[in-house]
Amino acid sequence: MEIDPTSLQGHDKEDIIGAFVEHVVKTEEEAEEKETRGGKTTDLKLYLLDNQGFEFGTVDATIERLATSEDTDRNTKNWIADHVVDEQSIDDDLSFIQISTPDAGRTDDFLIVRSNGYFWILTTERKEWCKKTVEKLIQYLPDVERLYLSSDDLEDIVEGLQDAYVSGFTAKYHAPYRKRDATLVFHGAEEDDLDKAEEAFDATPSRIEWDQTNSPAAAIQGANSNDGHLSVENVREGSEAKAVNTILGLTEDYQERDRANYEVEQKPTRTVFDDGSQAVDGHTAIELTDPDRDDAPNLAAELQEDILSGLQYNAGMWGDDTLFVHDKEHEEVFEIALEPPNIVLYARENTTALSLRSFCQEVLDEFDSTYSLEKKQNMLVGQ
Repeated sequence: MEIDPTSLQGHDKEDIIGAFVEHVVKTEEEAEEKETRGGKTTDLKLYLLDNQGFEFGTVDATIERLATSEDTDRNTKNWIADHVVDEQSIDDDLSFIQISTPDAGRTDDFLIVRSNGYFWILTTERKEWCKKTVEKLIQYLPDVERLYLSSDDLEDIVEGLQDAYVSGFTAKYHAPYRKRDATLVFHGAEEDDLDKAEEAFDATPSRIEWDQTNSPAAAIQGANSNDGHLSVENVREGSEAKAVNTILGLTEDYQERDRANYEVEQKPTRTVFDDGSQAVDGHTAIELTDPDRDDAPNLAAELQEDILSGLQYNAGMWGDDTLFVHDKEHEEVFEIALEPPNIVLYARENTTALSLRSFCQEVLDEFDSTYSLEKKQNMLVGQ
């Protein structure tokens, strides 16, 4: 990454994004010569992370603690042994990360920007190395998690882009009661291709490629994924300002939708009175509804086998239709009410967006991609 991080000290987010956009600018001739996406290009990559308390300047200490803890799994310790992670705080809102891989003789650079309770990680390193380095590091940092949007939200974000059209996508279908498990990948998609994929296969998008015009030629090529990853592959010379505004708008849209979907604004609090009666104030629920089936008589067993049996969770049934779940990775507890085929998550006193988002991602990515997601909350008093 050919950017001096110290040169960005004190700059606003628009200037910082602009510095990265400069690395994907192409002249009109270069843009016309490039006929297809992909290949070994230098893309601008931006990872959006929810931050629930992680502080700049603590990455080195976190890695050291993980390396020496008996609770750290072998894969994590092996990754730490194979890499050298170094953090340099630039200012209150900027931190610079270098991840070296000695066996490969390379070092990858990443800039972290603090933004209204979120982190943005910016880089122009190769995709294959980002997967081996920064994406792994994100998994190991406490109180930090990549954003995750439903397919509906992902489509809405792209549809809201001014002067843009869908030029490709990855769409997936999987459900526990069917044998079909499909992944559709379209490059050079035409209008309505995504709608056709949804109608024919119930396949919902996990990544959408888009082209954005600028009087009148296609000037910006980018892609959005539902796991909080944005990328810009090409910006035609003269369209830099539009690219910066597009990226800033996308990040804000991701964050607003993430808050709307997962933030626990109404935490339940329980009061016990002298006469033994109780009052519960606050209610936040995430409803996973309308899957591609009418009933699910074995829903509890399916969830236990496909999601809750993993190392992340301890879960137990209460009655016939309620699961109490301890998310060991985030040290949080939440409830699951089963309304087959629907699943409703209820926040408890210590629940945050971290555990709710993580569980919803597991359901949609690994269990049943056909669920829709909606958060409901209010203040209530029950006695």
